[in-house]
Amino acid sequence: MTAKQKEIPSTVLQDRCVGVLVGLAAGDALGSGYELGEPPVGEARMIGGGLGGWDPGEWTDDTQMALCIAEEAAEGRPDLLAVATRFLDWYRSGPPDVGNQIRAVLSASRRPEELADAAARYFERHPDSAAGNGSLMRTAPVALAFVNDVEEGRDARIAEVARTISSLTHADPLAGDACVLWCIAIDRALREGRLDGIDDGLTEIPPERRGHWAAWIAEAREQPYASFSGNGFVVRALQAALAAIVQTERPEGPERGLHLREALQAAVSIGGDTDTVAAIAGALLGARYGSTAVPPEWQLALHGWPGYDAWDLSRLALRSTSGGRQSGWPEVDSMVEDYEEEIGRTLRPLAVECPGDPGVVLANLTGAREVQQDRRRRAEAVISLCRVGRRELEAEEWLQVRLIDSGDPAQNPNLDLLLRDLAREVARLRSEGKRVVLHCVQAHSRTPTVAAAFLAERDGVSGHEAWRQVVDAIGEVYRNPVLHAALGRLWPEGAR
Repeated sequence: MTAKQKEIPSTVLQDRCVGVLVGLAAGDALGSGYELGEPPVGEARMIGGGLGGWDPGEWTDDTQMALCIAEEAAEGRPDLLAVATRFLDWYRSGPPDVGNQIRAVLSASRRPEELADAAARYFERHPDSAAGNGSLMRTAPVALAFVNDVEEGRDARIAEVARTISSLTHADPLAGDACVLWCIAIDRALREGRLDGIDDGLTEIPPERRGHWAAWIAEAREQPYASFSGNGFVVRALQAALAAIVQTERPEGPERGLHLREALQAAVSIGGDTDTVAAIAGALLGARYGSTAVPPEWQLALHGWPGYDAWDLSRLALRSTSGGRQSGWPEVDSMVEDYEEEIGRTLRPLAVECPGDPGVVLANLTGAREVQQDRRRRAEAVISLCRVGRRELEAEEWLQVRLIDSGDPAQNPNLDLLLRDLAREVARLRSEGKRVVLHCVQAHSRTPTVAAAFLAERDGVSGHEAWRQVVDAIGEVYRNPVLHAALGRLWPEGAR
């Protein structure tokens, strides 16, 4: 473990790991409706459609193939044969859209052992068109598999696995190079919070191509991102994703995570293979800023093969980092006993109406569970602000956000952005006529903070005035100084 990695709170590193898969899927779903068509006029949205006839928020083959790699990493074996087996199983499931090169290789292979040879034969027949972006789009989980590798030579091991898995469908060395560079860039974003880690990866590129890649990277930083169309070619796809990231504004402070959504908008606006470019960019951006920088509305919309949603991506990302050795959360069915042992008492159910809006229920964990088990009181949407078990709650829409109840600001690097996002998400759900349960473990700190953010945003009152209204409704609370300061900063006295 490096000195820089030690400085990152474990909760932040976990959020970044989750951000890799959630960011990839969000970029994928954001770009899918515009693939090979007209770029969006104004802001891109998860409109669905596209080449696969996708639902809004549904991810495409980019994320589907990445999940094949992540599932194997989660079992502790992201090796060639295991991943090849997953790829063939995925292909035989009948995905609605598969890239031409990947289709050609997978359809020519009856057994997993045959994939790499089929890819090599494809390269021999198409030497000028075999460097597609189809392996780069899926490569991010390789970096997750090595996030806890602290031994010397980690970069070389990342490079070997990234290149080997790329070769299953893409034998052109340029495709393998791109996967190596992007995986090492993701590693640096995860461990050190850097977006320039692609430069570190150049040492893992063969000397005869290293200069070419250095020039291509420099071009991506210097030329307008809109110029990187024609991005089915792996070099152009990498350049497009990198250009969208480095050329969009990077806010400082607690709302720095806005860079993620602005860069994804830029990636989609380039046009061409919009879902793939945005997926590639989303993985690196998610590694840097974490899943808490991905808008809640996007997270609630995300879904796709093999029947997953954003919460499943979160679980899989964390399992992928453990090499199959995951125990405890997030694999447990319930967290209640763990929390009761931690606080030294039984969690008696608490569920009260939010001031001025009975359609928002403020609850602790057992109170939220009790409400959702009652058909007469059940809410369509649940927003969990703490760790929860796999079978803890049921809802039509379930957003799980790790807002950390800590006095250390470093634990919540996206705090201001997250509070404003959550306030607006509750308002959006209510505007659609949906009841909302908002909860944390005890409803002492996080729940009243987010409820106050919702009231302040909705009613135009100060954050501290909204807090007082919530305290009157809940009763016993804890005024976390970091969270309370954010309320005052975002919704100050006399600002409206």
